[in-house]
Amino acid sequence: MSRTIPTDVADAVLRIESQTLVRRVEWFEELGSTNDYALSIAADAQLETPRLIWADRQHAGRGRSGHAWWSAPGALTFSLLLDSRTSGLAPQTWPIVSLLTGMAIAEALAHFRPGVPVGVKWPNDVLLGERKVGGILIEPSSEDPTRLVVGIGVNVANSFASAPPELRAIATALADHNPQDAVPIGVLLAILEHWDRVVSEYLAGKWDLPTQWRRRCVLTDRQVRVTSSATRVEGLCRGVDSDAALLIQTSAGVMRQVAGTVRLLSSL
Repeated sequence: MSRTIPTDVADAVLRIESQTLVRRVEWFEELGSTNDYALSIAADAQLETPRLIWADRQHAGRGRSGHAWWSAPGALTFSLLLDSRTSGLAPQTWPIVSLLTGMAIAEALAHFRPGVPVGVKWPNDVLLGERKVGGILIEPSSEDPTRLVVGIGVNVANSFASAPPELRAIATALADHNPQDAVPIGVLLAILEHWDRVVSEYLAGKWDLPTQWRRRCVLTDRQVRVTSSATRVEGLCRGVDSDAALLIQTSAGVMRQVAGTVRLLSSL
């Protein structure tokens, strides 16, 4: 931390640094992008990791494929800077990190009992009911191949009653379902607690990705279309494999999709 921060934030930082895998926290009242900042410092070999970059407000957040992340006051935005040598997550496992993180967020939000199902959508979305409540952006450092940034945005207290009309149809916030528990600090602590557990169990070989993912996957056994820059595949989603690839049953057999955008061909 490099600045005076509110008491509740300071208390949360002490708890995070003493009770989770995170070794250091940097908090900002406002920041363009927590991922951009984390990437800008990732090459510093002296940094203690895992490191949490946490912004109360983010005005230039990014989603996958360069899409902007709509963020209003009350949203939770943060990034984890990981090092393969201190996290235990080797670079070859990094495609799995997005799915592990999505599951941790879903488990944390389910703890707040929002009254609607909490689901995950490959590869990086978390849903409350039929609408997106959170997203994950995984970015490796271009300067240090041992370091990875995991960006997380969750709509917590930023009710979508004030969002642009086109977003109200596809996104939501915890406040729109369970206002009394829509406190960003509380949600952050819950996510980190579940992230610690999920990652620790995965590293210990006690967390079967295909089985666990199926519990909350909103796509399994539904007709989907996966598009990438070069291909388009349609078929029945069969979940994921142990390497985090999406499995699509087509007339030609089961096809593995390691990247792309997924669209459900029928309503949730």
